[in-house]
Amino acid sequence: MKSRKAIEFLTVGITSLIETIYSSREQHMLGSTAKNNYDWILLYWMPYDNNLSRFGQPIIQMLSKGVKTDNLLVVVQSDFSGAAQLSRSIISQGKVDTQYLETADSSSEEVFAEYLAWAQSQFPAKRWAIVFLGHGGTLMEISPDEHPNSPSISEIRWMNLHKINQVIFNFNQAVNGNLELLFFQNCNKANIEVHYTFQNTAKYTLSSQIELGAPNYYYEQLLSYLSDDPDIDGSQLAKKIMDCERPDMYHSLTLTNNHYFRYLPEKVNCVINSILPGNIDPIKVFLSSIFSQANSSNNSAVEAYDYAGETFVDLGNFLQEMTRLSGANPSACNDFLWFFKNLLIQRVQQNGELLSSRIRHKYKNLSGLGLFLPTNRQKLENYLYLQVYSDLKLVRLFDAVLFDREKN
Repeated sequence: MKSRKAIEFLTVGITSLIETIYSSREQHMLGSTAKNNYDWILLYWMPYDNNLSRFGQPIIQMLSKGVKTDNLLVVVQSDFSGAAQLSRSIISQGKVDTQYLETADSSSEEVFAEYLAWAQSQFPAKRWAIVFLGHGGTLMEISPDEHPNSPSISEIRWMNLHKINQVIFNFNQAVNGNLELLFFQNCNKANIEVHYTFQNTAKYTLSSQIELGAPNYYYEQLLSYLSDDPDIDGSQLAKKIMDCERPDMYHSLTLTNNHYFRYLPEKVNCVINSILPGNIDPIKVFLSSIFSQANSSNNSAVEAYDYAGETFVDLGNFLQEMTRLSGANPSACNDFLWFFKNLLIQRVQQNGELLSSRIRHKYKNLSGLGLFLPTNRQKLENYLYLQVYSDLKLVRLFDAVLFDREKN
């Protein structure tokens, strides 16, 4: 509960700051001259004050080559190893303008909020996309800065996705709901907890369920296409990213239509309600085998995968297997799976070659979104402030099939 109260306190503070920023930006706009109304603006967040720093300039170069008309604008706010300041690259047709900020902290949600507010005040657009580059961390961590205070002082600090959600929600309101796509170009962010958190911030969310490579190579081809055909929505933009990306840069990519998350609690809770009255002893045995790594990849319908010291399973496969093991009537699960695969998830692309052939085979049947599987009650309590645990009966399920064994 302490972590939840701390997050809520910080979120309130950030919300107040965001409102102040947008209020001052709106006042500034009243006295400004008319600006070019872009068809698309893509905002990149590049926190590369870490081992990804060498990829930063090549990415900016690829982006600059792709902008070929004046109806498209790309902005990259970046942080590099050894840099004393963040930089802001404004990429338009045939031109890259660079500004330097009076901060070195790319892990700050407040700095990110100021970036979005600045972009909204300076550049009107019909459609927007936000892309996070960099590493993924634990469930709610993203974008580490190894030197947030000074290039000479090493201190790894992460951004918190729960707080970022509020920042982007306010930005989307400021641009009249025209944030079409949110792209987490990070490892292991295609999970139900992250996508559910951001359901009200953008129309579509794109992410990777397991690992993602760097630097990625879709940039120039995507922007060339967008320059010629700007009248597309966030779903089409995301699918074009998938089409343009090299297979060696990903294992799988998942696109969700965030409109349908409002129906997810009913669908998932019906499945959980059907499982709990059944025989849960086989489920307990199965989950124990997952945590002991005793399950064989050749025999198990659910493969666990670890990232940043946390364990995940595929949501669709997990609920389907829990239904089977409990002996529950499969109708609720079948209804969920149809909704999950045909409405909520717009597209799953699994032809990536980033992982070895052996590991690719192991995870060939991912449905598109993972589920955090806490190894003990304390790890779950670290995230109980998330809305997904209030709306979905996952805690009841975990208490019955996971944590009951802690008492034995």
